[in-house]
Amino acid sequence: MVEENLENKTNNVENESAQSDKDENKDIPGAEKSPQEWEDILGSGSIMKKTIQAGKADSRPQRLQICEINYESKLESGILVEKCDNFIMQLGDCDVIQGLDLAIGLMNVGEICELKIEPRLAYGTKGLPPLIPADAKVLYRVELISAKDEEETEKLTVSQRKTMGNKKRERGNWWYGRGENTLAIQCYRRALDYLDELEGGIKAGDSEDKQDISDGELQDLLEDRLSVCNNMAAAQIKLGLYEAALNSLETVLRCQPHNVKALYRKARVYRAKSEYSTALKLLQKANDASPDDSDIQKEMSSLNLLIKKQRVSEKELAQRMFNMKDNNQKKQKKFNTKMQAFTMFGASVVVGLIGLAMYKYKYV
Repeated sequence: MVEENLENKTNNVENESAQSDKDENKDIPGAEKSPQEWEDILGSGSIMKKTIQAGKADSRPQRLQICEINYESKLESGILVEKCDNFIMQLGDCDVIQGLDLAIGLMNVGEICELKIEPRLAYGTKGLPPLIPADAKVLYRVELISAKDEEETEKLTVSQRKTMGNKKRERGNWWYGRGENTLAIQCYRRALDYLDELEGGIKAGDSEDKQDISDGELQDLLEDRLSVCNNMAAAQIKLGLYEAALNSLETVLRCQPHNVKALYRKARVYRAKSEYSTALKLLQKANDASPDDSDIQKEMSSLNLLIKKQRVSEKELAQRMFNMKDNNQKKQKKFNTKMQAFTMFGASVVVGLIGLAMYKYKYV
């Protein structure tokens, strides 16, 4: 009897729990049942996920879609790191840490979940001082509010393009500061998608009432674009992509021949390629534009020392080559002398043999 009562109570609790789950999801059309278990979504333990509220079935966002989310992040100790509502991000475009980006791509619209992200896909060995220490696991609670396609670049107004381009540039700077140069370059290239002129030039969007774009607006857009190219070159140099860096810097210097940062970075490229004289000329030009820049002056002093060492090495090499040539000439002369003596000896022997033969022939 007691066992039957206990079984009935258990069944009632299970039914109430199931009804509660249904009530949580009843306002979301097509919502799936919400499992309350941790799931290893990558199979490596790097990202663990627990669904709190299921979202609309088959509504996962696609790469480069614009996602709106609510989120908060904490450390394992429970310390709140950040809380943000209605945050706008572009999926797969380095707008957030890699672990969060991957997890959002596996959520449905309307879903709420908790995440445990290992340091490798969070803030790594550097952390995020003073909030997040090095090698810290980060916990998230995330709600995916919506996901929609990004608007075509051609349809954006100049001000919208400027805003989006600079947002991508600033994110690239953030990754660059963390030493994530590949991700920084990705952000810079995306920034150029918004800031580059299209074929036929930039046109006013509908919200600008088809008014002509002022020269000032175009100049601002150009300067933002050159800033991105300059920053991208710095990341490319860090990765040893010297030809790509030169292309980025040439874009800057065509429009701003005396851009000090571009001249300095171009000099660094040529130094890395051991073309010290070319690098020094570029630094001298940069120094003319900014004579009080101590970094340029230090680099010039360093290059002058390298050029001196290079000249000494070239002189020593030339001397060794000359000595080698002189030794070869002496050896050849000695060899020729020996050959000449041998030839004369051989000729004498031949003449003697001929004379002997003629003598025998005459008196025999």
